[in-house]
Amino acid sequence: MSQALLIQELNDYLNHYVPLFQAMQARIGDHDGRLRITAPLGPNINDKGIAFGGSMAALAALTGWAMTRMTLNAHGETGEIVITESTQKFLRPVREDVVTECVRPDPADVERFIQHYRHRRKARWTVQVVIRAGGEPAMTFTGQYGVFRAE
Repeated sequence: MSQALLIQELNDYLNHYVPLFQAMQARIGDHDGRLRITAPLGPNINDKGIAFGGSMAALAALTGWAMTRMTLNAHGETGEIVITESTQKFLRPVREDVVTECVRPDPADVERFIQHYRHRRKARWTVQVVIRAGGEPAMTFTGQYGVFRAE
């Protein structure tokens, strides 16, 4: 499946099965090998006129989920994906559209993750996501995702 087709499939899936994704008016995209989710500030604004921290955390978690799904797909695998742990650090306010960015993990980490999944029918890995404001990090997110074969 082409990258563009997979991204469209993920957008359709999240819009259908994750009502929050649709309410945030979010959209998955890919730019220079970096997975991104973009959401306009309007539906994600708080009472201070900045991006709501809960929206930013949700978008970051969904970005990590999408990266995990795309990585499995790229290796001909499928599975149930759950987030098992996350931390976020809010560093500065976001007064513009919220854009998450996830750099593709190191190939060696990907290989370990996929091999572990193939041998044990389950695996975990950690994904890093950043949201920027004015070009500087505004929020960092580290999420651990578990993958298991559906029975």
